Order: sequence, then C-alpha cells, then structure tokens
Amino acid sequence: MTAGRQHAASRVHLPFPRSQTRTARRVLAGAGLVAALAAVPGVDASPGVDASRLAAIPASVVADAPAAPSTPLALSSTSASAPAPAVPAGLPSGIEALAPYVKQTSCDPGSKPGSVSWGNLLRSTYPGTSYSLGRDCGADGMASEHYEGRAVDWFVSVRTPAQAAQAQAVLDWLFASDAAGHRYANARRLGIMYVIWNNRIWGSYSADAGWRAYSDCSSATDAGSDTRCHRNHIHFSLSWAGAMRRTSFWSGRVAANDYGPCAPADLNWAAAHSSPRSAPCPSHPTVAAPSGASGTLAALIRYGGATVGPGYGGPVVRAVQAAVGASVDGDYGPATAAAVKAFQRTHSVPATGRMDAPTWRALIAARSAGEVAGTTAAGSSAGSTSVSSTSGLSRYSGTLLHRGSSGAAVLALQKALRVPGANGHFGPATTSAVLTFQKRHRLTADGIVGPATWKALIAATRQ
Repeated sequence: MTAGRQHAASRVHLPFPRSQTRTARRVLAGAGLVAALAAVPGVDASPGVDASRLAAIPASVVADAPAAPSTPLALSSTSASAPAPAVPAGLPSGIEALAPYVKQTSCDPGSKPGSVSWGNLLRSTYPGTSYSLGRDCGADGMASEHYEGRAVDWFVSVRTPAQAAQAQAVLDWLFASDAAGHRYANARRLGIMYVIWNNRIWGSYSADAGWRAYSDCSSATDAGSDTRCHRNHIHFSLSWAGAMRRTSFWSGRVAANDYGPCAPADLNWAAAHSSPRSAPCPSHPTVAAPSGASGTLAALIRYGGATVGPGYGGPVVRAVQAAVGASVDGDYGPATAAAVKAFQRTHSVPATGRMDAPTWRALIAARSAGEVAGTTAAGSSAGSTSVSSTSGLSRYSGTLLHRGSSGAAVLALQKALRVPGANGHFGPATTSAVLTFQKRHRLTADGIVGPATWKALIAATRQ
C-alpha cells in the first residue's frame, strides 16, 4: 500500500465474483462478519502493498535463515492466549524453499483454492473472525496480489486483546521451526510470500531481515490509520504454489517455485494462471500510450491483457465499456458481454464475450486507428496496394513489423497500404501488400517492415 493512502472504510471485497455477491455476504455474515467489522474501526478488506517497497531476495536465504523473527508489538497489552491452527498429518520429510517475491502480473481476482483454504483455516480456528480475497483490477492503481486472488486479508485488530492474541498465535505458529528443524516451517508449507501486520512487514524473500517498518506507521498511531497500517487486519500474500493449493500443507507433496503467468511484450498484463512456471518471466518495458492518446485509449493500453468478463467490475471494465460503446457503469453484465461479442465478431476474434489477449489487441488497434491523424486518399480501389495519404506514420518509423506483429503500428501500416479488413494483425494479406510495395519501390522484398520500408512508405504518403 502506498504510504499515506487511506482506503475507503466501508468497502468490503468478497472472495467471489460479483454474480455471487449476495450468497457470499450470507456466508460471511454467518461466520461473524458483522460482529467482526463492528469491532474493527475503519475496516477495509483489501489494502494493497506498494511493490516497490519489497526488495526481492533469492530463495537461497533458506540455508542461512536466522531464528524466527519477533512479531510486532501489540498496541494493547493482554495476557490472553489463543490456540494455533492444526497441522495436517502425513506431511513429507522435505519442505518448500522460502517463497521468492513474484509480483502481480495478471488480472484474475477470482478465488484461488489455496487462498480460500487458508482463509477457511483461520476462520475455523478462530470463530467469529472473517477474511476476504479478491479486488477489482486497477482499483487503486498499485500492484497487489489481491488482483490475482492470491492475497488473504484476515480481520483481527490489535486494539482488541483477544484478537491481538489470535494474531500473535498465528504468527508464532507460521514462523516456528518444526520437529525436523525446518525454520519458518508452516509459512513455507503454506507458501506465505509476505505478511503485513501492525506497522510492519515480513517477507519470505528477505527472511533474514525479520520484521521491517512498514511506511510511516510506527508514528501514525491514530485509529484512522489502522487500515493502511494493517492494525485491523493481517495481509497475507501467497506464492502461486500456495494460492493454487499445491504446497505440502495441502497436498502432502513438496511444491517447486511457481513464477506464475507472464505478460507478452505488447500487453501489460498476463493471461490468467493456467499451469506452473519454473522460471521467472522475461522483463519487458511497460507498454505506454502514445502522446496525445485519449483517456480511453490510454486506459486500454494500461490494462491491456487483463482477464475480465461477466461478474467482474472496476476501472478495467469501465475502459472496456467505453471502447465498445456499452453503458459505462463498471459492472461487466450481459449488456457489456453482448457489446464485446459484437466487437469480436466484427474483428474476426472468437466471440466469447470475455476480454482475452486477441480481443485486447484488436480493441487497442481499432481505438488507435480512430485516433490516427489523416484521411484516406480518393481514387484507389479497395483491393489495391497503392498507398493512402494517411499521415502520422513517422511515429512508427522505429518499429520493426513482420508477420505475427499486432497493434497500432500494424493498423497504421494496413491503412496506408489499403489492406482489406485492416484489424491491426500482421497476417497473410498484410504480408502480401508489403511484398508488393517493396517490389514496386525496389526494396528487399522480405515482407518485413524496417527502416527502409518505413522511409519509402512515409515518402509515398506525402505524394
């Protein structure tokens, strides 16, 4: 969570899609949510964490990890004690390495099985408490594992002695060594990546540093700061293996590190997690909107790749609704799904009614085309390879394009070459048009649009 930011006190994010909200509220209310929230001033279910504050440390710290760190001091003194969660029988002799820090890369806030199981274990061990998981993607503009369903907020308060004791019991249990001498045993078997509680943060990726100060919270002792300083709830972020319930605590088998889904180079967010990855994702620069882009295009590029569909909500949904002409209310309902399907059919994308990578690419390309300056020259037939008088091509002159490329640069190229059915995807028709253009202008006819081809194309548009 960014220092100084206070989340709305009244918003509770439930671990269910919006279509299941009523049922979810009944389930959580039956577990004591109303009572728990009444005891927690200014509660918000989903405070994030500023990812820039999390310095990643390799999992090699396992070998030299010190004894379990001391937990944060409670604001209220108490002699109360609380039980610890139960450890399952039949655990393997081996154990997971401490989880490396794997940042949020996707938008998929639906409940993950390991996150639900961890929340349920806390709730069953401590009746009357409650938890929440997912959050609408882009809700606060920060990286957060809540956007991937692999963060759990458990509602306990340091200002309530019994709840402070419960929190202490859980942290002691997580960080204790087991009978075999494995340090941080339960945290490792659950795939706990980091914990924020009572002004401090502990990360498995920097376990040797113990508890560290979180933001300016040690000096912000007022009750109004309890949410952002995590004094009225504990935030647990899980590794992907932990979130998917593959760790030994649940499966009885030691899980390898899972680095989660990777975003493609041309989109900012990855597709939903589908299978484990044993290697970190390659690094790509953030895709930014071109200068002068509209707010809608800028939002589409910022959220490009996000997995959203019926039941989802928030800023990403509003951007999609604005682009496809649906009513902009932030709720992905039947009308939005119908508008997305119509767009998909028009742009030769499978009409699923959900936003996936091909649909994002087509939507960004279509929106970009509407904002490219210039007009089409008269006098050329629709199927010809003559060049239109579209201006603004120079902005793409440093972009290398070839078959398989997509985006605004491809769409501008297609419009300039009058490719029928221009859709921002460099396919066979675009390749043919490029080859024809290159031959006519005595360029190397390889179907690749590089500096020489761009130069000739820009010159042709000025004729």
